[in-house]
Amino acid sequence: MNETLNTIMTRRSCRQYQNECIKEDELITILEAGIQAPSAMNQQLCEAFAIINKDLIDELAKAIKDVFDERGDKKPETYHCAYHAPVLVIVSGPEYDSRRVEDGSCMLENMFLAATSLNIGSCWINQLRDTQNVDEVRNILTRIGIPANHQVVGCAALGYISSQSTIKEKKKERIHIVK
Repeated sequence: MNETLNTIMTRRSCRQYQNECIKEDELITILEAGIQAPSAMNQQLCEAFAIINKDLIDELAKAIKDVFDERGDKKPETYHCAYHAPVLVIVSGPEYDSRRVEDGSCMLENMFLAATSLNIGSCWINQLRDTQNVDEVRNILTRIGIPANHQVVGCAALGYISSQSTIKEKKKERIHIVK
């Protein structure tokens, strides 16, 4: 199997990270892989914001937890939406861009594959999409530098793998060949 297909087939979500930030050159490689993704009409409107400040990631995770708790979706005290990853990449795009979800998702997938190829764990994080417009959360996003007119597409938790997870079997009956 070629290297690209092997990377695709071995990618998995990581939820346990070492308490060590990934090297800057590896992070830049992952982010550059993200911006290589296709975008509608090549407009390239989505942006990636990489947070490497643990306190800021923890503050954001707590604000997200508080929103869920206030909405009645009580989370355990140990809940951390980013699984304590040392890097959190937030991908966002302008709210006027009707293709931001597709474009940003392609960016994230490229980042996940790049991370896998570098032996770095990754996990798609969705909770910010559901909480981004709550004032406490939006204030943190503003401090990060995410424009007020941007909507979060998704996030990538990144870090060196602490505990290897197993590859889950994929449902091959989802494949259909029409002749």
